[in-house]
Amino acid sequence: MKKSDFNTDILLEKSRKNDLETPEKLTEARPIVQNIKGYKYDIGLTSNGFNLLKNPAQSKRQRHKCIKPFIISVLPTAFQPAFNKVFSKAFPQYTGNDKGSVILNGSVNYDNVFYKHLESLTFTKQLPDILITSDFNSLYHRSCKDNLLNNANFETLNVPIHSIYSNTNIEHPSKLLGMLASDVLVMVVDKLKFGNKQLPREWYELLDPALCNSVALCGDKDFFCNTVFYHYVKSYGLEGVKLLINNTLTRIHPKEMVHSINSGNDIGASVYVMPYSYARNIQNKFDYQTIWPDDGAMIIPVQMLAKKGVYEKHNEVISFLTGESLGAELEKHGFLATNPNTCKDYPGSELNWIGWDFIENSDLYKMKTKIRKLLSNKGHIAFV
Repeated sequence: MKKSDFNTDILLEKSRKNDLETPEKLTEARPIVQNIKGYKYDIGLTSNGFNLLKNPAQSKRQRHKCIKPFIISVLPTAFQPAFNKVFSKAFPQYTGNDKGSVILNGSVNYDNVFYKHLESLTFTKQLPDILITSDFNSLYHRSCKDNLLNNANFETLNVPIHSIYSNTNIEHPSKLLGMLASDVLVMVVDKLKFGNKQLPREWYELLDPALCNSVALCGDKDFFCNTVFYHYVKSYGLEGVKLLINNTLTRIHPKEMVHSINSGNDIGASVYVMPYSYARNIQNKFDYQTIWPDDGAMIIPVQMLAKKGVYEKHNEVISFLTGESLGAELEKHGFLATNPNTCKDYPGSELNWIGWDFIENSDLYKMKTKIRKLLSNKGHIAFV
């Protein structure tokens, strides 16, 4: 299918016969986080901010001892263990088992836990001094943007940007969100499924009705990757999203994607859309091809937010987070660090950033709600 031939009305008419009406059930994830050494805590939100309760095999007195963390990090699972290691080495004072002042957790599925708390914030003081997050989470929702994200509440972060980002304009307009890195989405294609047909090279090609029920996306039954769907909304509107949903076979964790591919494609997908940080671990290079799309790998941002007045207090930590040593570690795990002194060795260089104009002019929360509703009506999606 050529891009010039793309017409959502025609393609939708071809694909509507595949739509089912069985809604998926959404469940709550458990609100548990951990510190550097893996010590688990229940997380709660009070008028004073995020508080942590020891969980659960402690005495009643210990369990009800609240700890307010000064840094919370919610990074992609692929990098969080490495981050724990390098952070612990740089700041051993925070590594005690009984300390909850630094909370590090790796998960892409925090919409039901941490970000739900974040969505309900009413005062800046409720936030930790430093917050590290990924994806287009609650910080990008209109309520947070309008009520909290201003230079009276947060530090201006002059984070240097590597030249690989020079054509993206990824830097936050007010420099309140410091961009640390990105996890980028690429395609991994089962060449046997395409036979003599040309493999997809651009994102619009995943809307071809010929790929009905054959595309694997990141997520699970309760979660979907915001980055993917926002990009399709931007380029093709909700009609394009409907086409993508119609072509979706399953939503699974990228680790499960790699396992499926290395096990002989036991779920039967033709195309896997996954972070490059995982795609680089695929062993079968003969039957599968990793495609860095010609119109750019989609950027999943990794960003930092620092409360006003904490820069001097935590200057060493902030310098570490934006520094070369962490940037090199990010690169080692397949992430694109923004630090300009890191070298780049990737199968492509074109990057696809959704753009601040789109973010500022959209209600991403309402958009996410509409997408979730459309997904809930897709009854034949399998979850493995």
